[in-house]
Amino acid sequence: MEPNKSNNNPGRKAGPGKPGKQASSQNSAGSAPGRPSQNASGPNQPPAGAGNSRGQASRSGGQRSGRRRGAMSGVKNHTDLVPSVDAMPVNKSVFNGTAGAQQSKRSPRGPANQVNREPRLKVMPLGGLGEIGKNMMAIECNNDIVIIDMGFAFPGNDQPGVDYIIPDTTYLERNKHKVRAIVITHGHMDHVGAAGYIVPKFPVPIYGSRLSLAFVEKQLSEFKVQTPKWMVMDPDKHERVQIGANFNLELVRVTHTIADSTAAVLRTPAGTIINTGDWRPDPDPLDGKPMDFNRFRELGEEGVLLLMSDSTSCDHPGHTASERIIVPTIDDLFSRAENRLIVTCFSSSITRVQLIIDAAVKAGRKLALVGRSTLTNVEVCVKLGYIKVPVGLLVRIQDIVNLPDNKVTILCTGSQGENNSALVRMSTGDHQNVKIKPGDTIIFTNSVIPGNEKSVVDLVDNLMREGALIYSRATEQLKGHGPVHVGGHGFRDDVGDLVALVKPRFYVPIHGEFHHMVYNAEVAVEYGVKREDVFIMDNGDVLELTPTTAQKGARIPAGMVMVDGSGVGDVEGVVLRDRLAMGGDGVFMIVATVSRKTGRLVSSPDIISRGFIYMKENEELVNKARAEVRQAFEKRNLKEPTDWAKFKLRLRDDIGDLLYSKTKRSPMILPVVNEV
Repeated sequence: MEPNKSNNNPGRKAGPGKPGKQASSQNSAGSAPGRPSQNASGPNQPPAGAGNSRGQASRSGGQRSGRRRGAMSGVKNHTDLVPSVDAMPVNKSVFNGTAGAQQSKRSPRGPANQVNREPRLKVMPLGGLGEIGKNMMAIECNNDIVIIDMGFAFPGNDQPGVDYIIPDTTYLERNKHKVRAIVITHGHMDHVGAAGYIVPKFPVPIYGSRLSLAFVEKQLSEFKVQTPKWMVMDPDKHERVQIGANFNLELVRVTHTIADSTAAVLRTPAGTIINTGDWRPDPDPLDGKPMDFNRFRELGEEGVLLLMSDSTSCDHPGHTASERIIVPTIDDLFSRAENRLIVTCFSSSITRVQLIIDAAVKAGRKLALVGRSTLTNVEVCVKLGYIKVPVGLLVRIQDIVNLPDNKVTILCTGSQGENNSALVRMSTGDHQNVKIKPGDTIIFTNSVIPGNEKSVVDLVDNLMREGALIYSRATEQLKGHGPVHVGGHGFRDDVGDLVALVKPRFYVPIHGEFHHMVYNAEVAVEYGVKREDVFIMDNGDVLELTPTTAQKGARIPAGMVMVDGSGVGDVEGVVLRDRLAMGGDGVFMIVATVSRKTGRLVSSPDIISRGFIYMKENEELVNKARAEVRQAFEKRNLKEPTDWAKFKLRLRDDIGDLLYSKTKRSPMILPVVNEV
């Protein structure tokens, strides 16, 4: 995270439709990339790629390592790639809990031998703060812990090969005996996508609305895990359920881009706390279920100790619009289209999917669903009654060739340019059933998530190269059509209205990048919360609350766990650094075969280059590298046993100096010594 120094920085078949018990209503409350590791053992094993710090001085002095440091200055180190408890995030905002001073790693200590019998509460974000996605929070009171959400995030450009990122649950695993429940606010993947990895660690009941639990079950169906105890709660009935000795849970309806979204209300001995989840106010939502502002008002009158609210759109002034305003636009674009219509949206945006279904019916078109997530999500929602599809509307994607182009609508994923998504494969001609034709109309009904801009631009370019007509948020003024997207998060004044309604004692912005949270904090102050009672937190921060006080305590582990294929957590910063090095400067491998008896070379060293140089055009450099290897072997004292691990380290440094002096590049160097 960049420093911010501004003074203004503020698998069950039954399905969760009827899973488990119904919650009862209660009244109770290396080193140079390519440098082998010093742990290398034996001559027949290729050394690990990056076991040491690049800045470590070699035997020839610190100059060579310093020289090559500049070449790799763009590569992040281990703690940059995998934040840990020791890597304190920079947070000098006036809302950081220490009046703008950098927080200490140690918690404040009171007077010795002082006993404080006030009930204490800990709020511990494990993901979703200072980032988009990976939302997860733990709430601890005495011997009870409740987990709220468990989402994933997609990797960045500095995490090659990683499929997605999930929260670090180290603290929760150490305190597994305290975990009493998991609460789900809604079914988006940034809130439930890590369920298959986290739920097996904590065999506790999972609470949520009917659709939210259905999406969690869908996630778990892909993993061989024991089915948890589902606890369906109806937010419209204001049900309350006791969890452990210290928590009483209620879910309150909010509106978002997925149905059955809720805020989690936890009553504790220290006071009531609210986690809003993702929300936006919508007085006339497409599903007919508006946000329950009356209940939030009642909670405010009862007294709220802490409000934690979504920050994602706090950089937009004013109020967000109702999703209903895009209905005329979609109908208009459907009527304009002369050939096939392809519409892309998030497969979990259930209200948007229903809107597209309704538009296809009005236009007299058939609808084909493309993409695994689209098919499974629509199937779940149709079974539970959240989506209504007229009989005869749907056709198989394989059958659209039998229909006139002006009678075809395709609904698919890929609005963010995700690799292997349906729309991306269509744009490159790799989709099995759909090839883009000149005159196809393609409607993007989502905004671009920050960080995906380049992928979306490339996608649009590829589609337009094939002759497609593009309609998106970016073309509203250019092509004179109405809005095709309404965000799912409250704007600045929406958040202010909620703060004024709830009147919390303390306030924490959640869900968003750092600047989003700063704007959120400023809104809270503007609408009545004292500046010193607003806390901008980072993942791993701990906010300790009593009925009258709040202060930051000692941090807990809250890094990132990377999922790469079937591996979970085995890819760390050092591995990513090697991948970045290979992708940047390539690999240079030296294979030397020596006599087991004499220790001398028995043949000329083999050189293998991948992504560094084309060997046929750089024979002089390759020959110099071979000569350097021979010289290194000749310098050895043959009367003493050779420590091959140390020898390979020195050889790597020597070859690294040679290659850098000739090319100003630092490939990953892998020396291998085989004894025969």
